[in-house]
Amino acid sequence: CFGQSNDKIPRVTVINPVQQTLVYRLPAKPAEILAAQEAIIYARTSGYLDQISVDIGDQVEKGQVIAVLDTPELTDELRRAEAQLLESRASLRAAQAQADGGTAQLAAAKASHLQAAVGIVQAQAELRKAQAELTAQKIQTERIRGLHHQDAATDAQLEAADRDYLQAEGEVEVRNAALESTTARAGAAEAKIGVAQADLESRVSLVAVAEAAIAVTNARVDHAKTMLGYASIRAPFAGVITDRYLDLGAAVVTASSSKNTAIVSIKDLSSLRIYVQIPEPDIPYIDKGHAAEVTCSAYPNRIFQGVVSRISRDLDRRTRTMKIEILLENKEGQIYPGMFATVNFDLIERKDAWTLPAQALLGSKGDYHVYCVVDGVCVAVPIKIGLDDGGTVEIIEGLNGDEKVILIGKGLIQRGDRVIAVGSNP
Repeated sequence: CFGQSNDKIPRVTVINPVQQTLVYRLPAKPAEILAAQEAIIYARTSGYLDQISVDIGDQVEKGQVIAVLDTPELTDELRRAEAQLLESRASLRAAQAQADGGTAQLAAAKASHLQAAVGIVQAQAELRKAQAELTAQKIQTERIRGLHHQDAATDAQLEAADRDYLQAEGEVEVRNAALESTTARAGAAEAKIGVAQADLESRVSLVAVAEAAIAVTNARVDHAKTMLGYASIRAPFAGVITDRYLDLGAAVVTASSSKNTAIVSIKDLSSLRIYVQIPEPDIPYIDKGHAAEVTCSAYPNRIFQGVVSRISRDLDRRTRTMKIEILLENKEGQIYPGMFATVNFDLIERKDAWTLPAQALLGSKGDYHVYCVVDGVCVAVPIKIGLDDGGTVEIIEGLNGDEKVILIGKGLIQRGDRVIAVGSNP
């Protein structure tokens, strides 16, 4: 090597490692574009298409009426339910009137019972008074009889005392009879209370039945109104009518039927969902919120910015890829579902990284080195690499930036050969 003459010493092109920001980009992936929301609109009730206010391409707002059905059966059902409701309310008023009458009868029976109870108290008082008077008269009669035996009282006085005693006995019997009669009236009044209470409970139960009938009829009216409200078909969200399936007069069958009828299709294009499959080795570098660049064949010179919104967390066993959803704002409405698109990701970014062109490397994967010119001699320097985008390679170990790395001419020399360095940094 050291015996080479100057005219035979090979010339090699050298460069210095360059410090720069290196970005590893995932190769462009084909993507599927879908609307953020889309729905085929069916009717919740059956009828005939009476009005339709939209057609393909029309913009609609959330809640806007897009079609109206003619539903005569539902109108008749609502009328019948409302008539039955009026009848049920009349029955309730009648039942409440009867219940009020039962309440009055119960009150009257309780008043009669109270009056009888007061009469019993009075009869008992009068009986005690008569019994006291009888006792006193008995004592008086016995005293006069004793005096009569002693010739201290006349026959007339004894006879008068006996009459008074008999009269007192009769008064006690009368008061006893009055007490028994009053007690019997009280018992009858109490029995009437029981009858009135039972009658009132029966009438109150009729009120409950009438109220239940009103509740059932109200439910029927509400149901009929709800079903009639479904005759006006509204947009579930703001969007664009992308298809129309029926014309005026067409029979519309409810969505719950096996022969349901679609009316229109609507899609929300204000934002789009873009689906792309990511290879298994690149999955760890992507998470929710990751930026994505979307290009469409219809706009080859434009890049649209999206954001990863969902990750399936499940790999397809056949392709070993994972589905990623990207949310793309489409306020200008330039992108449409079904367009062919590709997606690019910047997966890793390294700032101030030492880099070399990939063609400067020698060796195989895991065992790389470069040729450097040191004092005019070719020296092999082992290196370790990081990111590799196919054109530029990150050098993470082995070089410090001031080396003269041979870029062109490596195939003409071996380590230890004398060389002449030329290039940007000879």
